[in-house]
Formats: sequence, C-alpha cells, structure tokens
Amino acid sequence: MKKDDQIGGLIWLVLGIGLSLTSFQLRIGGFHNPGPGFLPFIAGVLLTISGLVLFLSRGSGESGAGGVTEGKKAFITKVSRRFSIPFFTLLILLVYILLLEPLGFLLATFFFLFCLFKFVEPRKWVTPLVLSLISVIVSHFVFSVWLRCQFPRGILGF
Repeated sequence: MKKDDQIGGLIWLVLGIGLSLTSFQLRIGGFHNPGPGFLPFIAGVLLTISGLVLFLSRGSGESGAGGVTEGKKAFITKVSRRFSIPFFTLLILLVYILLLEPLGFLLATFFFLFCLFKFVEPRKWVTPLVLSLISVIVSHFVFSVWLRCQFPRGILGF
C-alpha cells in the first residue's frame, strides 16, 4: 500500500501546487481583505502540504507473516471495507440531509458525526460521543453565536 499512498500523495501534491499557482491569476488580497483568489490559494497550500505528507509517509509497515489463507482473508476484509466505507458515508450524509430540517442543526449534526466516528472507524462508545458533542458545541458557537449564521432550529428550538 505504500506505493499507492505515494502515488496518491504525488497527485495531491501536483494538484495543490497547480491550484495555488492558478489562484495567483485572481486577486489574492490579504487576510483582512481577501480577494477571489484567497480561498483557492489556501486550499492549494493545504492540498500541497497534505500531498507532501502522504508522499513522504512510510506506510503501514505490513509484514509477510501469516499463512496464505490468513493473507487472503485479510485482503478480502480490507477490500470489502475499503469499498463499503464510502457508500456508508454517503448513506449517512443523505440521512443527515433528510433529518436536518426536522431535527435541527444540533441534533442532526450530532447524530451524523456520531455515526461517522463510531461506524466508519470503529471505536468504543465513549470516544465518538465525546468527539461528536465537542464538535457540535464548537460548531454551534463558531457559526451560530460568533458568525450569526442561521441554521434549522428543529425540535430543540435553538
């Protein structure tokens, strides 16, 4: 898998550099007075950094230990999990969109994040609960209180 990671990292690296360079054609502006090229430039820089980290990473260090049948089972499990996670994430996202109005931003986002944290990368119950709660509280204060964005209130009323 290290070779796949390096190829993916190289692709993200090239895309990030290309996005950063093309954003200069638009006016970037400054931090307090951003132009239309500011956000693409920041996204390009972040893609470049992510691609560089992925390209230079050492991989998982898989060893050749184990029998042939164990290797086949592990491969089948990895392949089926690799293809099922994006579909499961898309399904959770569609349910989130449907529940956003009736439940409201806070509850729908909490359940959405909890499902992602719990089922996409399985962990014990406490970690996804705490991470979801912290994420919802921070996003509520940042978007609703600080930036004064309006989100669906839902059954909670806030």
